[in-house]
Amino acid sequence: MREIKKIAVLLFVRNAYEELKHKALIKGESSKNVLLFKYLNKRIVNTVKDTDYNYFIIDSSQQHGRTFAERFKNAFKSIFQAGYDAVISLGNDTPQVNSKTLHDVVDHFEHNDVVVGKTNLGGAYTIGLTKYAFSKCSFEAVDWRTSHVVESIEERAIFQGSSFVQLDEVYTELSTHNDLNLFLQQLLTKHIRLEDDTFFLSLISKPNHFDNYPQLQMDIILHGVTEIRGSPSFI
Repeated sequence: MREIKKIAVLLFVRNAYEELKHKALIKGESSKNVLLFKYLNKRIVNTVKDTDYNYFIIDSSQQHGRTFAERFKNAFKSIFQAGYDAVISLGNDTPQVNSKTLHDVVDHFEHNDVVVGKTNLGGAYTIGLTKYAFSKCSFEAVDWRTSHVVESIEERAIFQGSSFVQLDEVYTELSTHNDLNLFLQQLLTKHIRLEDDTFFLSLISKPNHFDNYPQLQMDIILHGVTEIRGSPSFI
C-alpha cells in the first residue's frame, strides 16, 4: 500500500471575463455568458468545500507559463512543493462533477498513480496525480487541445511507468453553445441528474415552470432548446 496522506485539490480555472474570450455558451449574450461562467466557478468551489480536502484556486491571474501545458504543470508543481503527496485537478466545465468524484479519485490512489475522468468530448474533467507520477510526467507531451486527452495521458503514464486508471463515469463537457444545448436536453430528459438543477433550468424556462417537467420534456423532444434565457438571480 502506498503512502498518500496529504491530498489537495487544484481548481485550475479562468475568471469569468477571461472565459468569455474563449467560449460563448449562450449566443450573442456576453453578460449572460459571464453570469454562467461565474456560476460554474462558484459551483465547483462549493463542491470542493463540501469535502475535507484542502484546495487551491489558481485562476488566470495566477497561472504562469507560455503554453497551457506549462501553466498547468506549474500549478501542480506549486501545490506539490507545499508538501502534498497527491493533487487532484478540477475544471469548471463539467457540472456533473461532485464530491463523490473526488472521493473516487482518492480511493483509486491506493493502487494507482494517475487517475483520470473522461468527458464526452474526450477531454478530462479530473486528473489526479501522485507525487511520483508528477515527477515523471511530461505535460508538454500530452495532446491537451484534442479529443484524445485521456488516451494521451494514459500513453504517457504507461511510458513513464506509472499505474493508470480511468473513472467509470463519462461526463458532459460545456465548451460550445451546442454542448450546452446537449447538456440541457440530457438534464430535462433525465439522462443526467444534478443535485441542484435550478440554475440550469432557469436558462430555458421561467422559475415557476420548473415543476412542469412533463411539458418541459415534451418541448425539448419536439423543438430542442431554442431559447436560452440566462438568469442573474443565482449569482
